[in-house]
Amino acid sequence: MAVTLPDDETLDSFYAAEQTAAVVFLKRYLQQATGQPPVYLFGASGSGKSHLLYAACVQAQEQGLTSQLLALEDYKTLSPRLLDDLEQLDLVCLDNIDAIAGDINWQTAIFDLYNRMVEQGKALIIVANVPPQQLGFDLADLVSRLQACTSFQLRLLTDDDKQKLLQQKARLRGLELPTEVTRYLLNHHSRDIRALVSILDKLDKATLVHQRKLTIPFIKEILS
Repeated sequence: MAVTLPDDETLDSFYAAEQTAAVVFLKRYLQQATGQPPVYLFGASGSGKSHLLYAACVQAQEQGLTSQLLALEDYKTLSPRLLDDLEQLDLVCLDNIDAIAGDINWQTAIFDLYNRMVEQGKALIIVANVPPQQLGFDLADLVSRLQACTSFQLRLLTDDDKQKLLQQKARLRGLELPTEVTRYLLNHHSRDIRALVSILDKLDKATLVHQRKLTIPFIKEILS
């Protein structure tokens, strides 16, 4: 299905963006995709794959390019015909390609889309949890196409990384998130970054309403 893009997920807001090879490459790729192979991002859940996919679409929009992001986890409710004519766009992003492992029709449709995008010199970014050879696809030709992509494996963030990322996102909201408060959130709530950012949004609104700083007692009160 088509996906609404989060407002704050950009290439520059990705943790350690200036040091992340995938971010550096994607910025360049979106400016000169013609003649370059598609991009394949993979890594464990929580490694930031979807963030980069959303961010690529945001970057494309800022450059005046047309784009479409499709999440494939609900592919059973959709028709492969959804991919028809997508090569008319400047950028196509496919999230959770792992989901179609048991569907040869979808695999064939993505194989055909891949070829059309390359022939037209358009940008294609594909995201999965594992390398192409571990997807369990029946269509060997699709696997070989995915192996020909420019690939990046994303690593999971450590707790220290998550702490710095949360504090970075807090500063962007005009909040001061003390280290002890960040550690409390990591120790007592979900360690998933999206869940943590959702909590941060809730706390941001609470500080405006109550005109209070972020302290552990205040957080306990708001999140209880």
